Amino acid sequence: MTFEILMPEIDNNPKNTKDAVISMLVTEWPLTLRNIFYRIKKQYGYSATYQSVYKAVKELCDKKVLIEKDKKYEINVGWIKKVQSFTDIVETNYYAKQKLQNFSGVKESKSGDNLIILNFETVFDAEKYLYYFMKTELFKKKNDKVCFQLTNEWRPLYYLRAEYNYYKRLIKRGHKFYFVCSGQSEIEKQARDFYNSIKINYKIINENFPNDTLIFQDFFIQIFIPEQLKIKMQKYLKGNNKLELLKEVLEMNSSIRVVINKDKDLADEVRKQIIKKFV
Repeated sequence: MTFEILMPEIDNNPKNTKDAVISMLVTEWPLTLRNIFYRIKKQYGYSATYQSVYKAVKELCDKKVLIEKDKKYEINVGWIKKVQSFTDIVETNYYAKQKLQNFSGVKESKSGDNLIILNFETVFDAEKYLYYFMKTELFKKKNDKVCFQLTNEWRPLYYLRAEYNYYKRLIKRGHKFYFVCSGQSEIEKQARDFYNSIKINYKIINENFPNDTLIFQDFFIQIFIPEQLKIKMQKYLKGNNKLELLKEVLEMNSSIRVVINKDKDLADEVRKQIIKKFV
């Protein structure tokens, strides 16, 4: 998959006519061809001829970057989603490789075809990696059973509309989610209600887990958070102290280890144990 167009920086002068057209339509749409021509000349001092602007718009339409409605043009949302998906995959792959390189000097690190051990500086960094990793893999397939076993759940506090749509899209692909969490703060009860409202199975149980676990496809993933951070996380969740949770736990420099084990038998067995809790 290749892209011939680099997304322009809105505040900078475009390097070519196509960039100028896209940059203009990012902030104002729909526009006629004449509107586009005069606006890019005025805003960017661009010297392109009307013919060159027409040619650029036509090529962008042919490539489905732009769409025409009643002789007015706007950016194709479908193209934007493809670009977003592409950048998500690139970010995931590069982020993973960078973390592997950073972790290579630690004695207990391992990497191979079926096992990767990663070390992250913050809880947020680990969550970001797992979010993109899972997103990339799950959109390749359908009808998987995704299981989380968590000591505490804080993520819905920082969910944007993108994360909500992310789960909705995965559910449409037939994926089913099962969350078990030992945290019983008011925030975590609200998280349970949120997940249940979008048809995600979520259950608060009275068990202690040595680490968080994520299972999907053939992946058995363990997340190890230092005990002192876990204690602080529980304290701030119970106290509904979102700012301290952010500063003193989620963004605090530490050592968050993520062990990714690709083992179908192990993943299937633990998945069964978690799903049984919902029967």
